[in-house]
Amino acid sequence: MTKALDLVMAVFREVRDGRVWFEVGTPLIKSWGLIPVRLIKEATNMFVVADTKTIDAAELEIGEAFKSGADAATVLGLADDSTIRAGVELAKANQKTLIVDLIGVQRPYERAVQVYSMGPDYVLFHIGVDVQRARGLSAVELVKEAYRFKRETGGRYCIAGGIKLEDVERLLEAEPDVIVVGGAITRSSNPVKTVLDFLEKLPK
Repeated sequence: MTKALDLVMAVFREVRDGRVWFEVGTPLIKSWGLIPVRLIKEATNMFVVADTKTIDAAELEIGEAFKSGADAATVLGLADDSTIRAGVELAKANQKTLIVDLIGVQRPYERAVQVYSMGPDYVLFHIGVDVQRARGLSAVELVKEAYRFKRETGGRYCIAGGIKLEDVERLLEAEPDVIVVGGAITRSSNPVKTVLDFLEKLPK
């Protein structure tokens, strides 16, 4: 957890930009619970996403994330519709943000349309780490479906999964609302510069 917090604080000190959100990833939450969420929110007062990847018991998992200071939490698109609706209700009641993560969904466009009708703030088109490694895929593979979703529903979406700096221009053609960058920053020898490089490519 110390390494993650050090990285967040380094970015926070050098990059004062409202376009930056800090995500507390699922492995960190599983290792340390919601303590990192609380610490990062208190230290930065920036927008913090708790990547809970909730698939059941939304009231407990997402509710606790919001109590810990998270501005947003995630629920899986694979979850039952009742779980997604419960997450939406919690987010609205607490004036927070709910993101439906489509990781592992076989037909992401169709499920995105279904879940967006339930009222989440964003759907997340997402290729997970294991699939990236096993099949050599990245979020670029989802651009057509994501853009179709945006064009046909007017919905807001995030996109994630192995995104590199050279992918940004291609992704921007599909008008994402949020680009999620993980490994390109955390594995960088200079994470602050990497964040600044990404921001240079994004609209103000």
